[in-house]
Amino acid sequence: MHKKTKKCRKLKFTFINSFRISTAIITLLNIIFLIMFYIKGITPLVIFNICVIILFLYFSVFYINKNIVLATIITFIECSIQTLFYVYFIGWGNGFYVYPLCLIPIIYFVTINILKKEKYGHILVILTFVIYQIAKIFSQGRMAQYEHMVMPINDILYMFNTISGSSIYAFLMYAFLSEMRDTQEALEEKNKALKDMANIDLLTGISNRRCMNDKIKEYVDKFKIDKKSFCIAICDIDNFKSINDTYGHDCGDMVLKMISQILMEESKKRDIEVCRWGGEEFLILIRDTIIGAERVCQKILDETRKQGIKYNNNYIKVTMTMGVAELNLKNDNIDEILKKADVNLYKGKTTTKNCVIID
Repeated sequence: MHKKTKKCRKLKFTFINSFRISTAIITLLNIIFLIMFYIKGITPLVIFNICVIILFLYFSVFYINKNIVLATIITFIECSIQTLFYVYFIGWGNGFYVYPLCLIPIIYFVTINILKKEKYGHILVILTFVIYQIAKIFSQGRMAQYEHMVMPINDILYMFNTISGSSIYAFLMYAFLSEMRDTQEALEEKNKALKDMANIDLLTGISNRRCMNDKIKEYVDKFKIDKKSFCIAICDIDNFKSINDTYGHDCGDMVLKMISQILMEESKKRDIEVCRWGGEEFLILIRDTIIGAERVCQKILDETRKQGIKYNNNYIKVTMTMGVAELNLKNDNIDEILKKADVNLYKGKTTTKNCVIID
């Protein structure tokens, strides 16, 4: 869990870092524009760009990591004012209006992921387009004060601004979508972990009764299609209460874990599903006929007999009794099969124990 939290933090920092990179690029662009306007002698835009550069340098250092909401608002206001300033002083045809559009990914990231207020994102984006349209309408039918000074390089400026703006937009959009994808993957991982916790027995690490009920349903649904028999074996650890009473519950837990380990190892070798059914009982789903199921159960019993546990200098031999029943065309009622397996288990427990009882 700690690793996943660390990963999420890293992903969030990655998007904020992309914002910082974009801010650095915009600052560099403003330095280029400052030099250009200085050479052209457009004093209002020289002063404006000096202020913008100082502003960006200041909040890129102090605000983006600490308060990305404030940083976004400042950037939004600056880009909006910049659009209106440039259109007013040098006209529409040079493409400076594209930069506010670059903020759309940042606006949605902040409003969705941080503020949790998606409607604010919609409002700001609509406001961006409104400013865009106002600037466009304002520029029509008039010659800007300094438009004649940049007219010779208007096409170059337009190309430069559209390429720069599109690149920044694409970069931020990629960062935004990557963040959303990684957030979704992290959420899916957490949901999977929660599902696993709900389906796994915490002591033994194998499936629990809830999970096995779902698997039994899957087996029954498949049987209705392919008509292939399968078996259910209910297993009970012999003398488990005596082990608990004699050696304590810690020893009993060790026995449960040992049996679970044997069942898990067998499930890797054969087409079976295993679970802790409850207490000292386990259930095995075997995709085979009763004859094949008996062989599987005997092998599990043989492996159990070979093993034992050492506890406080005592060697404790562990055995199990199994009751097996088959679901087939003659008897396709799963509740009856479970009862029959339980009845067979009871027969084994009340006779010899350490055995497999079948129909």
